[in-house]
Amino acid sequence: MGFEDILGHDKPLKIINAYIEKSSFSGAYIFCGPEGIGKKMTAKLIARKLNCAEQDIAHPDLHIIEKAESWIKIEDIRDIQRQANLRPYAGAMKIFIIDNAHKLNPDAANSLLKVLEEPPKDVLIILITHKPQNIIKTVLSRCKEIKFAPLARGNLESILIKNYSLDKSTAHFLSFYAEGRIGLALKLKDTPLLRDKNKIFDSFLSSSKPLDQSIMGQNKEQLHIFLNILASCFRDIYLLKSGLPDEEVIHLDRKNDLLKESARFSFKQLDDIMAAISESLLYLEKNINSKLLLHNLEVQLWKA
Repeated sequence: MGFEDILGHDKPLKIINAYIEKSSFSGAYIFCGPEGIGKKMTAKLIARKLNCAEQDIAHPDLHIIEKAESWIKIEDIRDIQRQANLRPYAGAMKIFIIDNAHKLNPDAANSLLKVLEEPPKDVLIILITHKPQNIIKTVLSRCKEIKFAPLARGNLESILIKNYSLDKSTAHFLSFYAEGRIGLALKLKDTPLLRDKNKIFDSFLSSSKPLDQSIMGQNKEQLHIFLNILASCFRDIYLLKSGLPDEEVIHLDRKNDLLKESARFSFKQLDDIMAAISESLLYLEKNINSKLLLHNLEVQLWKA
């Protein structure tokens, strides 16, 4: 895999290639942009290119910190401090990738500052984040920022059909649901999401109650998916009621059902429902009791 395999990021790749061609890719950088759009993949390819490596993770001069749930602690950064002061083992540079850099706890962030102030010339540090606002300003100010953006949804749909042999209906749904984030779309294409989204939809259509406890899932991730699918259904109902073109509908395969549902709700009701779902997603991130959260959401849906 090379830079040519990273689709839809021409602008950041042009900047990166310019640094590489000038042999000036060192110091600290921060890759910003939504989750699942290829920031970490790009960072790994940079490491391979700079060190002429056949593989990325196994290279002795590449160090990756990845913390999906837990905080990045000072011990993790102290290891970077130690390694940064050593000469590269096999390649031209020592490269450190800190994924989810917004997970740096205060002690770790302050420790990282010491490395960022005067990094050796043969050291490259790449911070990756979709929440740069959660990183202390003193760290941000010492990093060159490179921004990544999602693909246009139509472009992603075409890529999923051409490069991954997905049918048009599936590609359309994934490109819209993933909001142009190719990494997320590829992650979702082999999950039960397509089946589950229709189960959620059918449950809502056939039930006198809009929330079916049996299909909502028990953990935070499952509830997050459930609420996002519910939100996308009501979004489609709103758009179809407004008379917007079919191409903007996420659940295009359920267009006829969506049109029927649009007659049940006023625009005011739909506004209130979507606001309630958005509020529920926010509360879910804050670890509010899920049963209470869903009860309150059901009350709001019943009001409609």
